[in-house]
Amino acid sequence: MASSVWAYGKKVLSWLLTFNCLLSIVLAVGLLTGYYTSQWKLYQPYLLNANLLWAAILTSIMNFFPTTNFGQVKVPRLKFHHFVYGLAIFAASTMFITFMSFSLLSLFTVNIPNVNFNVGRVFILIGLTLIIDDFADISNTTTKGLRFMKSKTYQKRRIIHAVQFLLCCITFFVFLCIAVWLTQNPGGLSLKNLTIDGSLLVTSLTAFGSVHKKIWLKLAPQT
Repeated sequence: MASSVWAYGKKVLSWLLTFNCLLSIVLAVGLLTGYYTSQWKLYQPYLLNANLLWAAILTSIMNFFPTTNFGQVKVPRLKFHHFVYGLAIFAASTMFITFMSFSLLSLFTVNIPNVNFNVGRVFILIGLTLIIDDFADISNTTTKGLRFMKSKTYQKRRIIHAVQFLLCCITFFVFLCIAVWLTQNPGGLSLKNLTIDGSLLVTSLTAFGSVHKKIWLKLAPQT
């Protein structure tokens, strides 16, 4: 019983961390879009350069492997693989967003204070989370593709380990910049800004944990 609870706990935590990675990417892309197209002044003067948000995006992408690897536990499936439910949620949410006359691209590049739009965005990320978690089981092609990527990663594992450490340090610095900005600008204490800062904190801590456990260095050669 205890082992089953632990397995489910690891799986749920893995999903939450993967969802957070996707959330960090979407929020960072939205901020960068405003920065490049509308010359937004992002968290000035504490955030020295908005381009540092690219580090958060790259950190989130690199976190996908350790988070999904952490969730590789044996738990009973509800009739179908997780990616089937993920595809269904993704498709239904996309149709919902499209029905409201929003484009799929706007999910990642536009900041819209519309409750229905943002609920649809959350469910799309939930769908993507389940797909990413179960990506290897989609087909033999995806399984072979992941093995190929792991074999290439194994060859550069020391460089990747060092890069991840550098990126998570930068991401944590961006978190601190936004946190300080919030303390000095009480009017900026919105749900959006708090979500961005909280997401960056979790992203950086996830990456620090991966570095501390030497996840990349422990990769085994693929045969």
